[in-house]
Amino acid sequence: MPYELVFLVSHKSVAVSGSTTQVKKVVVGTPVRRVSGASSAVEDLSNVDTTILLDGSVLVYNENRNKWVATKDLAEGTTLNGGSF
Repeated sequence: MPYELVFLVSHKSVAVSGSTTQVKKVVVGTPVRRVSGASSAVEDLSNVDTTILLDGSVLVYNENRNKWVATKDLAEGTTLNGGSF
């Protein structure tokens, strides 16, 4: 029974037809050699402004500043959905 394998390699499609084709190895991207330490505090993130950090604050995205901003004041009419647990 013939079949077709399609591979996506660097945004190019390569099609292989036939019943004897076998994939021996697929390599995608560059292997990770070393992982350096990551930020362990929210205030260390470049797109988060915590200069007005108060107890009970929430992070709200500010589109004008392209940052998440800590605030206790939410815009009137804001609805918070805490999800389902």
